[in-house]
Amino acid sequence: MVQAFAALLALHAAVRGAEISEVDVVTAHGTEHVAWSALARTKLAPGPVTIRTSAPGASAGVEIPTCGRRGAVTIDGTRYAPPEGPFVVRVAPRSAPHAIEIEITVSEYEKRVACGDPIRAGSVVDVRDGTVALDFASPDSARGGGRAVVYVPPGHDATKPSALLVGVHPWNGNEWTYAAYAELLGAARAHDLVLLMPSGLGNSLYTAGPERETMRAIDAVEHAIAIDPRRVSIWGASMGGQGACTIGLHHPDRFAFVASYFGDARFDVTSYVRSILPTPEAAHRVNPIDVIDNARHVPILLIHGDADRTSDVRESDELAAALRQRGYSFQYDRVPGRGHEGLLVVEHLADVALRASRAQIPEHPARVTFRSVRPEDDRAYGVRIVRTDDAHDAFVDVEQIGGRVIVHAAQGVTAIVLENGALGAPTNAQVAWDAPHPNVELRW
Repeated sequence: MVQAFAALLALHAAVRGAEISEVDVVTAHGTEHVAWSALARTKLAPGPVTIRTSAPGASAGVEIPTCGRRGAVTIDGTRYAPPEGPFVVRVAPRSAPHAIEIEITVSEYEKRVACGDPIRAGSVVDVRDGTVALDFASPDSARGGGRAVVYVPPGHDATKPSALLVGVHPWNGNEWTYAAYAELLGAARAHDLVLLMPSGLGNSLYTAGPERETMRAIDAVEHAIAIDPRRVSIWGASMGGQGACTIGLHHPDRFAFVASYFGDARFDVTSYVRSILPTPEAAHRVNPIDVIDNARHVPILLIHGDADRTSDVRESDELAAALRQRGYSFQYDRVPGRGHEGLLVVEHLADVALRASRAQIPEHPARVTFRSVRPEDDRAYGVRIVRTDDAHDAFVDVEQIGGRVIVHAAQGVTAIVLENGALGAPTNAQVAWDAPHPNVELRW
């Protein structure tokens, strides 16, 4: 693991030193002096903003953090057009302070300046922790695949298996979006939680290709740093909220916990999604509500403002009702008066990270309920299905009771194949059926 970590999460420059604690926020309406710690919670009108501050003159380097819609950066009069992500500038020590300006466009969604960490000034060092890009092989590299962002908390032991929280980005976002959320990075440090932020291949609604890209990114980070495969969770907001539920419930045995902020539950194919999901059948393959049966062992957190005009709160109402009907574990925070906004997201991130740090996938759950809406989804928790055909759903509900395997339901399958250890049952355990299924075979 150490060798792979060195190869894939390579050394990169960072600044160690003082954090800039105060900045001036310059907008079209004037200048406001703001503590950096309050900046992410300061509501701003959408449009251009300039952050101005200074660093001690004795500094040898300045690190500009990842910020949402960050534009040019000017330090001591030199203007830079940096790539996304943290940006380190080596400066010559001098008696006067170093002048810093960061140009940012405040989005309608964020309504604030979102930056991952404070500006730092001090010495320049090479590190393997912090925010770093992860490159891996992907057939979708032309669409932005094969690249993810990883956050490794400072001091993290890369050889000790840890929990991983995967963040799938919103509409008009990318793999850097959540790296600009200081609250998320702070919570990751508090719980020694590794973060993975993959590309959703644009505004994709996490259809099959972007879902596979997310799973490739998880596999890549698991080869780069020690991750406990039973402690992987997934979250997202807006399109990412839907994506977290879709991906998490297509692969319920790969995720310990799912958190969704104001994501769609069931797509209306007559709306803006029709270019991506042209038919009800296409929507069915990504609708979270259509695979909600798979959440038996996946705790879900839903957060949605009841004043949301982009994704109606009824979307999360529907998910919550379906989970409640099945008696599954979930929490629903229906927030009065709040809309579709990044400010709502950051208010709950500490709780999301805490849950992800504690959640664990059950190894051999005694009952497996699994609905497959796509041919490629054919197993969960050691229970594999052989579908009748590719055009219809497949569904099984099997349980081990007293050393026997009970088949409660089997639809759209010709066989149920149990791997060793499935359901916690002894191999070749006796099988009983709640109702006759003459055309379904159950075998080990």
